[in-house]
Amino acid sequence: MRPDATDRRPAYQQIADDLRHYIASDEVEVGDKLPSLTELQTKYGRAVMTLQKALDQLRNEGLVISRQGEGTIVVKKPEAHAGDDVPSPHELRQMFDRINTVLDDLSRRVAAVEAEILGTTPAEPQPDSADH
Repeated sequence: MRPDATDRRPAYQQIADDLRHYIASDEVEVGDKLPSLTELQTKYGRAVMTLQKALDQLRNEGLVISRQGEGTIVVKKPEAHAGDDVPSPHELRQMFDRINTVLDDLSRRVAAVEAEILGTTPAEPQPDSADH
């Protein structure tokens, strides 16, 4: 996986994300070594400094440690959904209410356009029995 030029994130972040997914996979266990910098350079086609920055990110997250002469070792798997912005039930309800309001407004506008085209009086949308 070479960093995606259309992705606005810096290459080191893309590489860190790819390595994070690799660490989370069943291919790697705690205690395993990550590929060497030379292997990572071949895989990602990036400078050592960029790769070091990606590894720094994983070290700061506590996923890996690096030891001189030993390489980079996985010490922890990423937690499921770490960093994901999963909305709470309350936030989901607020989003649903905003969508519902926009759909109601759109429905009224469509009815007005249809009435104008057909030369009739726009019908008021009937409230759903589920809203009550």
